[in-house]
Order: sequence, then C-alpha cells, then structure tokens
Amino acid sequence: MRADARPPCGAMAKRRDTLAAASAGADRWMGACLGLSGALLLAGLWLPALTVSAFFHSEQYSLAGAVFGFAAAGDWFLFGLTFLFTVLLPLAKVAACLALWFAAPRGAGARLADGLAALSRWSMVDVFIVALVVLVVDGQLLTSADIHAGIVVFTAGVLLSGWAARRVARLAAAAR
Repeated sequence: MRADARPPCGAMAKRRDTLAAASAGADRWMGACLGLSGALLLAGLWLPALTVSAFFHSEQYSLAGAVFGFAAAGDWFLFGLTFLFTVLLPLAKVAACLALWFAAPRGAGARLADGLAALSRWSMVDVFIVALVVLVVDGQLLTSADIHAGIVVFTAGVLLSGWAARRVARLAAAAR
C-alpha cells in the first residue's frame, strides 16, 4: 500500500471534512473572498469616509473615528449602537464565516450560516446613516459634505461579506 493511499485518520480526517476541503470550482476561493472582505471592512473603518465643511473650516472623519467620537462625547447609546452595527457585527460575521469555512465539520453550522446571512442585511445600516448625514449637511446653508474612499471601501467589504455569508450558508445547507 502506498503512503499517499492511506485512509485519512485523526486530525487529517477532520481537516478534510470541512467546507473548504470539500469545495470545488470557484467555491475554492471562498476563504480568500472572506479574507478580502475582512480586509476591506478594516480598511474602510480607518480610511477617511466623510469631510464636512462649513465656512473656512472643514473636518474629515473616518467611520471608526465617528464611532469612537460618540464615546468621547459621552453619548453611550449612539456609541453602542454604531459600534455594534459598524464594527462588531460585520467583523464578527466574517470571522464566524471563516471559522465555518475552514474549521467546522461540513454538516455542522448550517443554521449559524443561515443566521449570519440574515444578519448581513443589518451591516448596511451605517452606510445608510452616512448617506443621511450627507443629505442633512448638504441641505444646510453654507455647509457641505463629501464622501471619500473609506465609505466606498467599507461598502464593498459589506457587500462582499454579505454575498460570501449567503454562499457559505448555501454550501453548508447542501452539505447537511
């Protein structure tokens, strides 16, 4: 019997029984898509997202800076709400999908994956809030707001992670 013809056992058997190991075709790139979406989310949080200008003064904000600005101002409700939907939920979703993809047995986690796919819709709440801020600020006399790369990169990360979460959910359900 050849060494490479041995039946899988122990840790190797567990490793081969994951969604990542069983994937074929374009689905083999799902781990890379999830990693890219996580990188886009992190970059989008810290890149400049919005500039608000009034008279001769303008101030630039990142999404993370705005979230932690609420904490610095003592507005704990807004901090908690924006931290949950802007930082925690999108990053936790990507981390959980990566764990399901690379570490969980194929038949496990289908319900969790369905829940993550459903939560993906709430990841766009902060993008909606930024759009509302731009509308309100631009509607005021002598003020303007400009959107920058941070919001675009973050939106791309949210959309990619949402698609990937739904794909992982379908693959996990099919593996059941």
